[in-house]
Amino acid sequence: AQESAAVESKGPEVKFSGEVEFDAYTGDVLNDDKQSHSYASTFDFNVDVQFNEKWSASVQLEADGETTDPGAIYNGAFIQYTHGENAAVKFGDLTFSEGAFLNYYGYDDPADNAAGMTEHDIRGFEVDYNGLIVGLGFGRGDNDNQVCTGEEDEEECVGVAYDAHLAYELGFGEHVLRPYVDYKSYQEAKHNELHAGLDANLKFGAFGLHAVYGLHSDYLGEDSPKATHAFLAEPSLEIGKVNVKGAAFYAYFDEDEPTDHGEEIPEYFFAYAEPGVSVMDALALGIPLEYHTNTIDKNDDVSTFDVGVRAYFTPVEGLEVTGFAMVDIPVGDDAGDDAGLKFGVESVFSF
Repeated sequence: AQESAAVESKGPEVKFSGEVEFDAYTGDVLNDDKQSHSYASTFDFNVDVQFNEKWSASVQLEADGETTDPGAIYNGAFIQYTHGENAAVKFGDLTFSEGAFLNYYGYDDPADNAAGMTEHDIRGFEVDYNGLIVGLGFGRGDNDNQVCTGEEDEEECVGVAYDAHLAYELGFGEHVLRPYVDYKSYQEAKHNELHAGLDANLKFGAFGLHAVYGLHSDYLGEDSPKATHAFLAEPSLEIGKVNVKGAAFYAYFDEDEPTDHGEEIPEYFFAYAEPGVSVMDALALGIPLEYHTNTIDKNDDVSTFDVGVRAYFTPVEGLEVTGFAMVDIPVGDDAGDDAGLKFGVESVFSF
C-alpha cells in the first residue's frame, strides 16, 4: 500500500527541449552597391508533460526573424490522449504541412516553402489511427482570416477561417507513401483553398528518392485564377564517405490566369546537385551546383547559375556549424551582367 501511494504521488514528468539557430550572411562582396550583411535567428523551446502512460501535453515558445533579437512568442499548446501504439487524439494548437523540401537547403523551412503545402496552423483536434491523420479546426495566426465591422474607432475584428486536413501514411518496408488533402475556407464568398497530392519517400539500399506532387488551388470552383501543379524529385546517394544529393522542382502555372502563392512556391523551376565527401568524422565538404529561374513568370528571363562550396562541421551530436561561399552567375537576358559572391555561416544546436 505504501509503494502504491508513492507511485501515485510521483506527479507528472516534465521534459524540456529546443533548438537555437543564429546565422550571418554577406551580400554581394564584389559589387560596391550591393555590399551588406544580414542576420537570421530562431529559438524554439518546447515543454512536454507526461501525466501518465495515456495523457500528455506540450507547449511551444518561438522566436524567429531576420534579426539578431527576435521577440519570443507563444507558439501553441496541445493535449494528447494515447490509446495503444497506433491510436492517439490531440486537441489544441496544431500544425499541418506536406511535401516539404528535404534536400535543398534554401527552401527547407516548411513555414515558408513547400512543394505540397506550407504550415497551416489551427486550433482544433487531430485523430491519428494506424497511419490515418484527420484534423479539423479554426485557422490561427497567419492561417486565419480576419473580418472587421464597425467604424474605425469602434472596429471589431474576428477570425473566421477553418481548416480540414486528411492524410494517410502507408509503409512498404523502407518505403513510405503519404497521400493528403487540405481544405481551407476563408468564410468569404467563393474564397477557399485546396491542397492535395502525394509525398513519397523511397529507399533502395544506398539510393533514396523523395518525390512530391502537389496541387495548389485557390478560389476552388471558380474559373480563375487557375490551379498550380508542383512536382519535386529529390534523389540522394551515399556510398562510404561520398554522398550526392539533389533536387529538381517544377511548378506549372497557368499562363493566362496564374495564382501567386507567395513564398510557398518561390520560383517555377530550379535544379540543384551537391556532391560531398566526409573529410573526417566532424567535417564534411560539399560543392553545390544550382540553376534558378528566380521567378514564377516564364516571361521574366532572370535565371542564374550558382556554384560554391559548403563546409559542415559537426563536432558533437546536436551541434552543427555550416559555412558557405557562393558565386551567382547571371545567365538570363534580364538577369544583369555582374556575377556576385556571397558568404554565410549558420550555427544550430539542439537540446
